[in-house]
Amino acid sequence: MSPCLAVMCKLPQRGKVKTRIAATLGDDSAVEMYRCALADTLALASSINDVIHVLSYAPPTDEGQRYFKRAGASFALIPQPGATLSERISGTLDLLLKNYSPVVLIGSDSPDLPPELITRAFEVLHGSADVVLGPATDGGYYLIGLRAMHPILFERIAWSTAIVAQQTQERAGEAELQMVGLPCWHDLDTVADLSALVAPGAPLTRAFVATLKAKEANENESGGCVEGW
Repeated sequence: MSPCLAVMCKLPQRGKVKTRIAATLGDDSAVEMYRCALADTLALASSINDVIHVLSYAPPTDEGQRYFKRAGASFALIPQPGATLSERISGTLDLLLKNYSPVVLIGSDSPDLPPELITRAFEVLHGSADVVLGPATDGGYYLIGLRAMHPILFERIAWSTAIVAQQTQERAGEAELQMVGLPCWHDLDTVADLSALVAPGAPLTRAFVATLKAKEANENESGGCVEGW
């Protein structure tokens, strides 16, 4: 079967994306930042050759489908199954692994991710590894890749906490799966995270952040920026 690189993403909607960033910068800036991060992530995924590109979107509505047909014109589209994060991740992988192998899944929270890490994920899965995991600095993961479906990897996980990657590793050990870890990378969850973006990755997101900082500096009499930057 052909290898597949899938991107999980949400429809950019006020109050539905980057809520922690929105609490500081406002909903409009958070939505626009997410649009930039999504565009950068899709460009990153498109740069990976010799794989099938799939976009797994939420919510699974006509509006979502129309938006992502435009945003990801070169991607095959599938709606994310399930309601919880666990169901959406495992459901997406389960669907894709019926037709492709290996499958590498990334989100849109690490738009500056070096493409070499994605390429490395496929390399180890083409070898003897059952699972590849890219741990995030916040304790979650930015990438997971499988050759076959293993539901245990998504069971008994304290989602959206600092121990998600650790617990995923534990589930792999329980199932005696060979897991290979990639280097840690960061997510964009808070305003402080925006300063961690690494060039040359995420050019649109970095440009938008630079614009926000310049605007804040101009509006602030002391020349300061948003607290935490």
